[in-house]
Amino acid sequence: MTTSSVNYWKRLWRWTTSESLTTEELTKIFDTKEVRDGLKIGLASYKQNKPEDFTKLQSQYPDQTKLLTIVQTLQNYIDVDCFQLWEILKNYLCDISYGTPESALKNVAFVDTRPTYLSPKVWSFYYSERLFLLKLLQYIIQLKDDAQYKYQKEFTKIIEDIGIQNIKTSLISQFEKVLSAAPPSRKILSDFSNDSVRHTWLESNLREQLAILQILLIIAEKNTFQAEEFKKLFNLFIKHSFGKNYGFSEFLGERHREQCLCIMYMEVCLFMVIIDHVKIDNLSTWIENTKEVVETELTKIQMCTEHSAMLLTWMLVTLQSDQHVKLFESQYQHFGSTAMKMKVFEFLQQMLNSPVFSDQSKCSQIAKQRMFNILNELCDKFDGDGSLSNQTGIIQLCSDLLQSPEIACQFWKLHQRDKDFGVVSLWNTALEYFPHHFSPLSNLAAGLVQAGKNSVRNLISELKNLPVYAEIYNPNAVPLVSIQYDDAIVGREYYPLGDPSYRIETGSKATIMERKEGTMIHFRTPYSYWTVFNSDIEKALDRKHHQYNVNAILQRVFEGARVLKGVLKSLVEEKEIPKALVESCEGVFDVLVRFMRADSPPLLLLVECLEVCSALVPVFPKEIHLRLINAGLLPRIMNQKLTHIEYANGESFDSATVGSYLVALEQPTGTYKFLSAYIDMLCTFHEASTEERVTKEIILPGLILLLREVLPNAYGWRYTNIRDRRAMLQRCMRFLTLVLQDQKTDGSTALLKRTCVYSLLHTENALVLLKIISLGNEHLENMIQNETNWSSGTGSQFISIIQRCVAVLMFALRLKSLVTESNEMTPLEHLIFTQNKQKDSLKVVPKVTSYINHVFNKSLAVLCCRLLKMFADSFQMSLFASLDMTAYQVRVLFLDRLRDEYETTELKVAILEFVATCVGTQPGLTEAFFMMNYEKTNDDKKLKETDKDKEENLYNYESILGYMAEYLGTVKADAKQLQSPLLGCIMGLFHALWKNNMQILVKKLRETATFWDYMTSPLFSEIQPGLRTYSQIFNVIGIELFVSRGKIENDLKLMLEQLFDTNKTHLDKWINHIFSFKGRSENEPVDKVPVWLGLLTSWKDFTTIFCKTLPISLNIAHKAKMVTPCMTALLNELEDLKDGRLVVMLAELYVIMLANWSHDCFENRKASAKQIDRLLTNTAIIYECLHPRAKKAILSICTVAISGLDYEIKANSATAQSIIRSVTNLNSVELEKLFDDFKDLPKSDTKTTEPSTYEDVSPVVLSLAMLEQCLELYDDMFSGLSQWFQSSRFINKLLCCLQMCLQSRRHYQTSLAALRCLTVYSRGPFSKELLLSDIDQFLWMQLLPPKFDGVTWKPEEWWKVYSYSLDFISMMVMKHGQFFASDAITFVGVHLEHLIEAINLPRQVVSIDSLNVCASALNLIVQLVKYESRWRLQNMHSLFGIMRSISACLYQCVIYMIRSRRTSDAAQPPSDDTPPTPSLLPRTLEVLHMSTLCLLSFSPNLLSLLADPGLDLERWQPLVELHFGAPKLSYEPFPQLTFGTLVSAICLLTRSLNHAYHAEESSGSRSPRGGRRRVCSCSSPAESKRLNRSESLTSVSSAASALPGLDERLVGGALEATTTLLAEQALLAVRDPNVPARHKQLVRRELCSELAQFHDFVRKRILCAAHARPHLVRNKLGAWPLPSDEEEVKRIEEARKEVNSAADDEDQRSLPPPPPPKRASHDSMREYILRKHYLEKCAQTPTKGPPSPVSHSTPASDKKKETSRSSKRVSWAETTRDSDESLDSSLQEIEPVYSNLTDVQINNEEDYFHFMSVVFLYICQTEL
Repeated sequence: MTTSSVNYWKRLWRWTTSESLTTEELTKIFDTKEVRDGLKIGLASYKQNKPEDFTKLQSQYPDQTKLLTIVQTLQNYIDVDCFQLWEILKNYLCDISYGTPESALKNVAFVDTRPTYLSPKVWSFYYSERLFLLKLLQYIIQLKDDAQYKYQKEFTKIIEDIGIQNIKTSLISQFEKVLSAAPPSRKILSDFSNDSVRHTWLESNLREQLAILQILLIIAEKNTFQAEEFKKLFNLFIKHSFGKNYGFSEFLGERHREQCLCIMYMEVCLFMVIIDHVKIDNLSTWIENTKEVVETELTKIQMCTEHSAMLLTWMLVTLQSDQHVKLFESQYQHFGSTAMKMKVFEFLQQMLNSPVFSDQSKCSQIAKQRMFNILNELCDKFDGDGSLSNQTGIIQLCSDLLQSPEIACQFWKLHQRDKDFGVVSLWNTALEYFPHHFSPLSNLAAGLVQAGKNSVRNLISELKNLPVYAEIYNPNAVPLVSIQYDDAIVGREYYPLGDPSYRIETGSKATIMERKEGTMIHFRTPYSYWTVFNSDIEKALDRKHHQYNVNAILQRVFEGARVLKGVLKSLVEEKEIPKALVESCEGVFDVLVRFMRADSPPLLLLVECLEVCSALVPVFPKEIHLRLINAGLLPRIMNQKLTHIEYANGESFDSATVGSYLVALEQPTGTYKFLSAYIDMLCTFHEASTEERVTKEIILPGLILLLREVLPNAYGWRYTNIRDRRAMLQRCMRFLTLVLQDQKTDGSTALLKRTCVYSLLHTENALVLLKIISLGNEHLENMIQNETNWSSGTGSQFISIIQRCVAVLMFALRLKSLVTESNEMTPLEHLIFTQNKQKDSLKVVPKVTSYINHVFNKSLAVLCCRLLKMFADSFQMSLFASLDMTAYQVRVLFLDRLRDEYETTELKVAILEFVATCVGTQPGLTEAFFMMNYEKTNDDKKLKETDKDKEENLYNYESILGYMAEYLGTVKADAKQLQSPLLGCIMGLFHALWKNNMQILVKKLRETATFWDYMTSPLFSEIQPGLRTYSQIFNVIGIELFVSRGKIENDLKLMLEQLFDTNKTHLDKWINHIFSFKGRSENEPVDKVPVWLGLLTSWKDFTTIFCKTLPISLNIAHKAKMVTPCMTALLNELEDLKDGRLVVMLAELYVIMLANWSHDCFENRKASAKQIDRLLTNTAIIYECLHPRAKKAILSICTVAISGLDYEIKANSATAQSIIRSVTNLNSVELEKLFDDFKDLPKSDTKTTEPSTYEDVSPVVLSLAMLEQCLELYDDMFSGLSQWFQSSRFINKLLCCLQMCLQSRRHYQTSLAALRCLTVYSRGPFSKELLLSDIDQFLWMQLLPPKFDGVTWKPEEWWKVYSYSLDFISMMVMKHGQFFASDAITFVGVHLEHLIEAINLPRQVVSIDSLNVCASALNLIVQLVKYESRWRLQNMHSLFGIMRSISACLYQCVIYMIRSRRTSDAAQPPSDDTPPTPSLLPRTLEVLHMSTLCLLSFSPNLLSLLADPGLDLERWQPLVELHFGAPKLSYEPFPQLTFGTLVSAICLLTRSLNHAYHAEESSGSRSPRGGRRRVCSCSSPAESKRLNRSESLTSVSSAASALPGLDERLVGGALEATTTLLAEQALLAVRDPNVPARHKQLVRRELCSELAQFHDFVRKRILCAAHARPHLVRNKLGAWPLPSDEEEVKRIEEARKEVNSAADDEDQRSLPPPPPPKRASHDSMREYILRKHYLEKCAQTPTKGPPSPVSHSTPASDKKKETSRSSKRVSWAETTRDSDESLDSSLQEIEPVYSNLTDVQINNEEDYFHFMSVVFLYICQTEL
């Protein structure tokens, strides 16, 4: 608390009324002497000015000359001590920018210190402080007796300590001083440059008078005023003639009249309350002491209206005095009669309706209670004959008083008495003369119905059984049998109402009485009020009106409708309407319809009728809706099919009767009761009805009327009562709030919202809304200060309007996406963020910010802070620029509140959330909040500090860093304080910094050694449930790990080591807490993430990051602790399925751990297999209820688990079969869902836009992948599953899926997955079912390529689909052979054109996709050539076309490899650091290999050409053209394959193998046998020269250099096939007698010269034992041997020993095996092979190896080509090596007959490259 002699009363008011302080804090504040003295002496606490003190003030603040000038100026007009003025000035500086008085002088630099500007501001602030002092005292006195109030005990103690008598005496003195205060001189107008400053002073003076009187009235309620006190106070009233006579009347304006009236009413009320005989002990003495003063004033000649109430009060008090009651008839009776003549009851009613008593304030309650007591006394004394009810205004006054629930309760208690029942006599009189006098009873009932349910129940019981029916006596109508005195007996039946609803029976008693109106008869037959009311309604509806006074009847209906409305409103909550009221309700609606179209409609009656309908809406919404719609009263829409924009623009809208009343009747008069009733009815309909028809036919037209006619104009309309404007705006905002916050999702509600949002964002309503919000806090506080009641008056009503406007604005901005794009600026947003200060007259952002200083409603500041948060988050505009404030002002305005210990927690939380939002979106404000170049607040911070000092001064940061540093220290000291919402927001701010990568803003904090220890300390303390802090800490750590990229700080690393230490319990504790889901409840909101789910999400994100970047290694124990609970929780949740979000998080978390740790996730593999089975089983049961993310995650888990647990699954037959059934069921569900999608959207795919690069994988794709993985596990031992597949018709579903999806780009991934799945299925044991599934009917036509328009399909996408389909067909041919061959041949025939295109695709596009589809096509052809004869019979044309394209493909592959080699030649020589070549070269090499294999099928067998003398050469056509030039680019469709192309390929491949060898040799590799690397003896300088000489620039081999980076095995395989094809075609050429000799010589010569590289390679690399490479020893019919076979090596060694018997055994062990002995070039290859066969026959027995992935055997024909060789050598033979007929015969086991050829076939497997080298030499050197 400040130590100055002047209190900051405005701040005290805000602290106290916000109820944010604890009782201890409140006691601490109010226990100070300054506050107690200020409350005690009030305005007298401001001391008088002493001129000599100003010099002292100047000496204390010599550097504040500008402010001292202000103080000096103010001393001329305010008689206050200069030091107090200085404190007031500092308080003002705090008020405009916040802060504390101690730091207020820092704000001077940012304040306009011109005397003409600052002086009037401080002057006004001074008078507002005086008012806040008085209002705070009133607040304390008023609530000290409220037992429900928070500070009731503290307030009671404060008043007791001060003394109520002292306060009363002080207030009277203050009132006297205020009354005698003189206005400032006219010189102030020039000094302040303000013409209204004297009027402002007058308003302040009147407000102070009224505030003092209010406090005195509250004191007078329960405390007695002594006679002297009363006389002094009454004399003061007389002094200024009860607020009518002031010494400054010359500048009293019309606007001050209401304030003066309020003062007069308050003084009269105070007089009435003080003079209460109940509170005065010695009444006679007290009256005698005050008699002279009072009666002198009350008996003066010139009387005023206010004297009437005082006369009546004084008369009644004298009646209670034994001494003065004797003077009643002679003296005081005249007082009462005079009051009656002055219409005292009308004056009292005007007094009640004044602003000072029309609210629900304490003063209003006191005044009403005193008036009620006066009426009770008056009735008890003077209403014995019932004549008092004839006094003007008494019934209406009593009705108004009875609206109070407390007074109504007293009334019903008095009603039970037999005497002294007070105002009940008025009720009885009204009953006696009802229904002749209809109004008195109706008015009293209208007041009672507003007093609560109990009062209404009592009233209903009274009204349904009225005792007397009174009317003017008509002797002709009512014959009386006997009259005795006033009593008579009715002679016959009589119907007073003219209908049977009320009957007077014969013999009934009646009373005859003479009244002013004439002779009246009172029937004693009971009846109901509603019977009379219904009769009046019937009379009103009678169109003839011959015998009725229409206006009188309508007035009675109006009064009855008021009663009915009140009764219905009270009973509507019970949803039950008494039957007696049903007819009345029907009649009221008929009156509404009947008179709404009248020429002069009775508007007040129609208002009541409409309100009755509104009251019935909650009970009968449908009925009321239908009646109103058919009546034509309400606005309507003619066309129900327009858009929200058209509705907002008013198209097809008819305002109907409501609109015409508004324009013709209400606007001219300035009263808007009918419109108000209509808006209230709209709100009622919106709250009560959920039908779309009601929304479209009533609420939507009402919204349009409000948005187009009411809201834009309501502020400018004329109002007879200015408070009606606020009520109208409040109604409008209430309705808009209801519309915008509606949670219903039906179409009509969405249309309603869109219409409302569009109108608020794009029409003039945006300006209206912002004008209300932009009122500003200064103007709003001035408005409230002018109100008599600050808590519940019209000022609070305007605060409510602003709050609703802010809420409507927030809703409109939040729902903006309903009507426009999120990045599009609407007119409303342009108005908010107008940057030009000349154009920005609204200044929305600064005005909204100003509400943070609001003192009358703590919720307004919080709400506006949230609006600023929305501005910061939603708009790409600088909020800092719109604020028009410096960075220092921003910090003071927002951040200084955080250090205010008495500020509300809600506002602090809102500010911290605003700061956290600005971190990511508002860089300007972020810099201001964090103040990077900050200064220390203490003066001694200029000195150099050590690191230790810096750590100690963490809490002295001026920016928000200090608050964040305090958080760290607080959390470290006591983790239990994390429950504080403020600490949670600070952690949220840390989280926002890391989330937006702005950790640099807390660099100073991070530099401290304890930062990470403090930050993460909650993780190692006791876990507090229900906090988001932990999830934010995990997020911060995860982000830090990700950003640091392995270079994390040591402190953080130590923390992580501590967290993951298996010897401690931290990890176990957190795992248990996370997966226990503490705080989970049944009824959680779906749209908000609960704390336990947020923690799990953060742990999932943290796991995602630390699996990759954790600086410490995790062992199996770590992983088991995290994996096992996750799977257990997932399984349990799938069984219950209470929250789908939890399933998503758990499944995705497990996927993350599985992806990073793979097999480590399966600690117990058998148990894991059972868990996967259980997971699949539970998932299959509830699959359709799961979220798509959960489906994807679970499918991914199962796919990986099935692959990793294959052995365990296969080991348990029950588990295996259960898994495959679950997997199949899941796939069936997905496929059926896919079928349904196709049925619902048959043409949607044609409208599909171009797919994005990163397509989302659908669950059906994952389920098919899981099935694919699952099928890999099953073999023949699970043959029983075949029946399961057949019974579920799964294959048919899969084929149907493909049939629908293949041509659909939207289902591209689905098609690929289905094709992969089919391929695996065809490879498994259940594939026979595919043969019966009509695959050709499903797929062959669907696999035809779609149109490539660039929008849906891209060619490379279709290539992938086509490639997968070809793989499937190839597998079917391989698996089922001749049973599927015909279908495959049909496919080739249908797709011939596209297959040829696929094979030749590398010629057009060289990419991995094109090579893949080419390879798949070649693979299919490799399988189909086995059935060449069948193919030829079915479709010979396709056979020729395919083989011709394969030849071209081989040609193109060689060219591409040569070009790639040339590109690589330009680069640097390969080294270990050289990156590998692109994947195109290996794939091209595979295509080359496969093309060669296909062509080998149409070439005669090499061994046959060598060893079979009876080979029929006429059967074979040459495949290669006799041309030995280097291959060149050709534009022919099918370029011919030449010898030169094959030779180029062989040389190129040979160079590649040599290249790989040289790379290894240059790297210093050693011999496989270890030891020193031995120099090869096979190479010599002469050989090198010969080799270089052979590579001339014009030779083919010179064009083929090495291809670096290729797999040696792949190159070796391609080299084998290419050399074989070349050798076969060369032998075919040289052995063909039809080939000219010169051509044969050309072949020999070119092969001799061009294959020198190959021969050299064989001699150096194959024959040299020192450089033996096992993979270069090709086994033609075998697979590549990966590991070395020890037995095989042993047998080879033994064979070599036999061949080289002279070799020494010791040398064989120490050195690599030597090369085989050299042979003469003219040796017969056939003889050599036969000889070697006999050497190895005993050492090795030939065994059949596993089949090669691509078989080398191809079908052959049994026909010979009879036509002669043409000049064109290359053509396609009709026969191949084998045929399917020979394949059929080979099924029989026939023992082979031994022959020389058999020896050759068996013994050529040892060294194929050597063999081929010899073959080529044999061809070149031998004449065949």
